[in-house]
Amino acid sequence: MSDPTGPEDVTMAQLVALLPPRIWYLTSNGTDMWCRRPYGFLFSSGQVAETFATAMGNGEELFAVGLDAGALLSDEMLDGLRTTAVTRLFIDPAIDPDSGDVFGKILRLSPMT
Repeated sequence: MSDPTGPEDVTMAQLVALLPPRIWYLTSNGTDMWCRRPYGFLFSSGQVAETFATAMGNGEELFAVGLDAGALLSDEMLDGLRTTAVTRLFIDPAIDPDSGDVFGKILRLSPMT
């Protein structure tokens, strides 16, 4: 992982420390994380996640699933995101009401080596 404000790599422990103890993601099937490649979306609460899903208005039946941040952000899960071309994770994204653009803190996944 790389810090979005600089080129230094962060460790998995540092990444987990940046997140709330429980992290939420959106899904349509209860397992797979909904994303818009190259972006994935993580949230600090289920309410924030479901509010974002409603604001996106994409017509999909999305709901929030919460997991322990350490369990969700395993090396295996991050490798899976990279394999499916998800290279950026928004944390508690928001939608600009004027433009409809998504903005917020982004964690960038380093390419697989």
